[in-house]
Amino acid sequence: MLKRTKKAPSLVKARLDVEEVLIKNVAEKHNIDPDVLQAEWKKRCDDDCDYDEEEGFPEELAELMGLAKHRDREMLEDRGILIINLHISKETLARATRRMLVLHFDTKFKDDIQIILNSPGGYTNAGWAFIDTMRFIKNKVITVAVGEICSMATDIFVAGDHRIMSQNSIAMLHQYRGYSEGTYGDLVAGRKMEDMEAAKGVRHLIECSKYTNEKDVKKYLLKDHDHWMSPKEMKKHGLCDKISKRRRKK
Repeated sequence: MLKRTKKAPSLVKARLDVEEVLIKNVAEKHNIDPDVLQAEWKKRCDDDCDYDEEEGFPEELAELMGLAKHRDREMLEDRGILIINLHISKETLARATRRMLVLHFDTKFKDDIQIILNSPGGYTNAGWAFIDTMRFIKNKVITVAVGEICSMATDIFVAGDHRIMSQNSIAMLHQYRGYSEGTYGDLVAGRKMEDMEAAKGVRHLIECSKYTNEKDVKKYLLKDHDHWMSPKEMKKHGLCDKISKRRRKK
């Protein structure tokens, strides 16, 4: 079993060496100039695009590329740094959820888990499940907002044990929006579900903000329109603990 030590970069070098050998073998097999194939390999990995279906590119490298693209991400996740930068759904949160649980059950992992958010929001059921997982794990969860966090992404952000926003980030909250359709009975049942979802959002903000009752939450946070807030406004409402400052480089 690999241990987390300062020698970790040697593992990265070993992976790169393996890739180089594989590229040379594939180039010889397909009678391609190794230098040309190496350059094309690097270009396509840097582009972070899917080339599996493109003609003229060796199938062996297309398969390997799928592993190479995720190498940096896996290195971050092994250190407890998770990135959520897509629409919120069960599918987009599945990887981060699995990684949180893996780190929770890893007795050797004692560090905080950092979740970096830059998302337009999405499905509430997926978001609440993810928040429940954040609250279940043993590790302290630090949430970091960059770019924009909207709707359910903001709910995930404020659920962190320590919440940091970058200087140029922005957040948005709004009232729950339902999309029920069907027969009259379906609409009645859907309205009950929507009321339950709206109540969840209010309770969540009471837990995570400086406000202690539903009236204040609706007055200051869940307005009748999209409520956009700067990092300073988020901090004023008790939804952010720290605004990051520019790192001074020597």
